[in-house]
Amino acid sequence: MIAFKWLSRGAVAPFTGFRWPADGGWVSAPVGAPEGSGVHACRAGQLAWWIGEELWRVELDGWLVDRETEVEAERARLVEQVTAWDPKAFAAACVARTAAFAAEAPSAELRDYLDLIRTLDAPTASYVAAVAALAARGSRAAFAEERAWQSQWLERTLRLGGSG
Repeated sequence: MIAFKWLSRGAVAPFTGFRWPADGGWVSAPVGAPEGSGVHACRAGQLAWWIGEELWRVELDGWLVDRETEVEAERARLVEQVTAWDPKAFAAACVARTAAFAAEAPSAELRDYLDLIRTLDAPTASYVAAVAALAARGSRAAFAEERAWQSQWLERTLRLGGSG
């Protein structure tokens, strides 16, 4: 199965510091490790939950566990880096969304989010835009809907073609 993996610069896992093999070699979950210890990736519709510095297509193999915001696999390998990823363009889209939320439901809170988001990197801007959606619309569903919109923006802009 083809999915996606957000990594830090140099193909390094942001949470563990693990450097992925440059040659496309397979990375496996530890044998007998507890659930949650597999290789984590995401489908296109889950991209916004895990924004990072580099986006990679990965091939997943073996057992798979689907979760709301990720997919876990027994093993994976890097296939190719998505070089079209532009964090500044994505952050700008998040600013525009937050400006729309502030216009939809004018308040000091949303003005503060709009002032803040203009100073943020892509991962943090993604989160703040989702919080602004929640503040503007008053429902927890608005947060998830904004994350879905962001994932769709990424899929469309990066021309990921529905992979994963």
